[in-house]
Amino acid sequence: MPDALLTRFDHFMAEALYGPRGYYTDSSAILGPRGDFTTTPKLDGRLAKRISNWILEAWGRWGCSLPIIELGPGDGTLAHDLRRNLPYLKRKRLKYHFVEVSPSLARRQKELNPKGHWHTTLNEALKETSGRGLIISNEFFDAFPVRIFRSEHEELFLDDSRQEHWLPIQKKPDSLLFDSPPTRFEVAESVHHWINRNLTLFQCGEILTIDYGGDQKENYHRRPLGTVRSYCHHMRFYPPEAYQNPGKQDLTFDVFFPDLMKWTEAIGLQTINYMTQATFLEKGNQLGADGAFKVLHQKTP
Repeated sequence: MPDALLTRFDHFMAEALYGPRGYYTDSSAILGPRGDFTTTPKLDGRLAKRISNWILEAWGRWGCSLPIIELGPGDGTLAHDLRRNLPYLKRKRLKYHFVEVSPSLARRQKELNPKGHWHTTLNEALKETSGRGLIISNEFFDAFPVRIFRSEHEELFLDDSRQEHWLPIQKKPDSLLFDSPPTRFEVAESVHHWINRNLTLFQCGEILTIDYGGDQKENYHRRPLGTVRSYCHHMRFYPPEAYQNPGKQDLTFDVFFPDLMKWTEAIGLQTINYMTQATFLEKGNQLGADGAFKVLHQKTP
């Protein structure tokens, strides 16, 4: 089949999630019982309580109430619960900024959070906060398009029928996974580009990143198809079924945190802590989602 008829996987994923009829740009429900998945803040209020305590601790470290900037805020539940968990006087001074590309999700966020500021990019939010803030995200980076590789020589393309084709890699992205490549793996080059574009204005504050993933062993041990999967009406699908119905189901992957730390540290961020969500929540049990989710805490110099 001619190469011109093939689409590199990250381009397919970007169109399926963020194109004109993309999963996140369509008006259909994507969260909750009528949607495709439910996020941690909807299931457990402990995360919001712990993050609200982290915010108070960070304000103490900086000696002022830095604005909060939430990336990919879902339906706004986390923001709503964070505000509720803060002391009254701290809550009154809270300046909360939402970074959201989905019009339908933004509407739901505004229903729960009448007081807020909405932006479509982090740079827009940082311009309004003069480069200062506490940036938080929960399951944000796992919604970025990824390139998929087989060993260190071939990259995945899909044809119009969404059949897999492997072609020689034209240009390798920056990733530690190429040092000892798994059988099949993903590189979130779009996250690397996003970091370089959107954190350039970040001058003062801290970042708390919560997402599903880990190191190479955690992500790829006994996973010959890699970590890409789709969710549709609370059902999970793996390749090649995961490629079907683009725009009608979520596509996601496990974040490779060593790359995320490498890329953010390259622009000057300092890593303070990296832990499981269970440790962040001060839970002894590391099993289940609380052990699979990781928490990365970073700050500006």
